[in-house]
Amino acid sequence: MQLGQQAAQDVYQQHSARLPRATPAQIFTAVQTDGLFRDGSLQIADHHAAGGNTTYVYQFDYAPAEDLYALGATHCAELPFLFDTFDAYPDSPVLAGAGDAQRVLCREFATVVAEFVTAGKIRDWLPYVPATAARIRRFG
Repeated sequence: MQLGQQAAQDVYQQHSARLPRATPAQIFTAVQTDGLFRDGSLQIADHHAAGGNTTYVYQFDYAPAEDLYALGATHCAELPFLFDTFDAYPDSPVLAGAGDAQRVLCREFATVVAEFVTAGKIRDWLPYVPATAARIRRFG
């Protein structure tokens, strides 16, 4: 991602406001993460929905309470929640301290995904509207 100086400062300030306790390195990581994973996904969702297609977007925000390495919500962290495979990763820092709350999130997330896969829609989730975060469902 390339930005001019003013745009880069604006992006930094937006992330800084959203993450008031973050260090400059954590804010930089958040900017990079959005550029790598979030922004392109939302462009695809915007294009798909603008074409008249029902579109659902989620964001998996789960971060372990015992986050020794300050990883936060990581890429692919939702997979053990989707497939209920916590026990397969006993030493994973991403799943540190997994217990009852994580099992509840696991059931919620897996149920929603299964409903979408089988029915093509989700009864308590409004479809995504292009260029808005209002209908992005957050898990975790």
